[in-house]
Amino acid sequence: MNIKKLILLGSMLFVAAVALPACSDEPAPTPNPPVNPDPKPDEPDEPTPPVPQIVTYTLPDREIRGVWVATVGRMDWPKANVESMHKDEFVKYLDAFEKYNVNAVIMQIRPCADAFYDSPIEPWSEYLCGTQGRDPGYDVLGWMIEQVHARGMEFHAWMNPYRISNSASAFAQNGAASHPAKKHPEWTMKYDNLLMYRPACPEVKQLLVNVVDDLITKYDVDGIHFDDYFYPYPKKGVEIDDADDYKTYGAAYKTVGDFRRAQVDDVIEKIHNLLVAKKPGCVFSISPFGIWRNKASDPAYGSDSNGLQNYDDLYADVRKWCEEGWIDLVVPQLYNSTTNIAMNFTKMCKWWNDNSFKATLAIGHALYRFGVEAEGAPYQDLNQLNEQFRISRGNSNTRGSFLFNATCFKENKINILSRLAQVYADKALIPVMGPATEPEPGAVGDITVDGRALVWKSLGDNIRYAIYRVKPSSTDGVYEAKLVEVTSDNTYTALLDGSYAVAALNRDNVQGELTQPVKIQ
Repeated sequence: MNIKKLILLGSMLFVAAVALPACSDEPAPTPNPPVNPDPKPDEPDEPTPPVPQIVTYTLPDREIRGVWVATVGRMDWPKANVESMHKDEFVKYLDAFEKYNVNAVIMQIRPCADAFYDSPIEPWSEYLCGTQGRDPGYDVLGWMIEQVHARGMEFHAWMNPYRISNSASAFAQNGAASHPAKKHPEWTMKYDNLLMYRPACPEVKQLLVNVVDDLITKYDVDGIHFDDYFYPYPKKGVEIDDADDYKTYGAAYKTVGDFRRAQVDDVIEKIHNLLVAKKPGCVFSISPFGIWRNKASDPAYGSDSNGLQNYDDLYADVRKWCEEGWIDLVVPQLYNSTTNIAMNFTKMCKWWNDNSFKATLAIGHALYRFGVEAEGAPYQDLNQLNEQFRISRGNSNTRGSFLFNATCFKENKINILSRLAQVYADKALIPVMGPATEPEPGAVGDITVDGRALVWKSLGDNIRYAIYRVKPSSTDGVYEAKLVEVTSDNTYTALLDGSYAVAALNRDNVQGELTQPVKIQ
């Protein structure tokens, strides 16, 4: 093939190759868009708001801090017969209790089978107006409860179960004619000059149940409290006059001691059952003498002590009541010092710590002994109070303390309150005692700041609020919380700048979730 033919054939093939895509079924390729000669920078993204830090809290330890206010013989209150003076004295006590971070008032409202309220069963107490049965003209108990609750404290009604009068002869002359003991002298017995109810008498047991039932039905008390007086403290040469009761009711018991203990057991269990049925959130507490039994009497369970015994002398088997769950709180009166041999404070704290069982344990301290020379050297030393609290708080089951008695807050002998200010340096919530009776409270919501006031939505009746001042700890996201107030109001005015958090409390002292910190400045 010559050169001309080759050139012609190549030209024809080239033309055919170029023309072929125009006749194909495939679409033509999309041309690239033109390049923007002046591109605009990308718009910046909207900033993402920071995720708020959810903090947790370390909370202070809880403990009940009670003060006994004794009315028998007008020991602490009232000192006068006039309503205005009653109220003035009581408010001054509450001012002092609040100053020293007390959170429970143990108020004796039935010292001698009488009443500090209008009772259909027993007469008005002689200690209110000077004469048993005389109406003081106002609702004494209702007013006291209102005052105590307004300060975020609990009110425990202290009742002596059996005592009618410390002077049988005086009662015979001056006791109210309406008194059950006057109407039914067969219910009573004398021990020396003490007049008391017969613990084995069925009518007496029912009387005690009826008195407590009436009280808890009419009044918003936080607790029922019995002290250490059951069968009488023994006196040399004086016998308990219950031979007829033992003959009538004691066939099932081997000894008169077993019989007597069973009578007190019966009343304690009946009161427990009443509270569970009618007012289950009401704490039942007992403050016994400090020794249950000495080791010499009971090598297996007794304490290393040498003194009067609840079990054998007062016929009060307090250890059993704790084990059975009949009482919610036990407060042994450990009134001897850390150096005492017969009833050593340290040893007795340990014994009660190991034998409180289902009951919450608090320790009764003898504040009244400080500064009294007859009480010995340990009670002239302010360090004794600090040491007692160090020891009691070192026991795993101890949840607080009671102080005897209120007058010490007025007298302040040897400046003992300066040490109380140390051991009660900060406020404390009362621990949960006894079984749960109410649902856990919800979280506080809708909290706002109005000037220096925190305001939040109320969660309803029977709810109180714990307000904490909070600050960051050394651990990221964890704040330290310090209790500054307990209130029934849904507002709190801050005295100091800082961050605050609020939680709800129900009647069982169960606390709901704390709010996140709110700043006031």
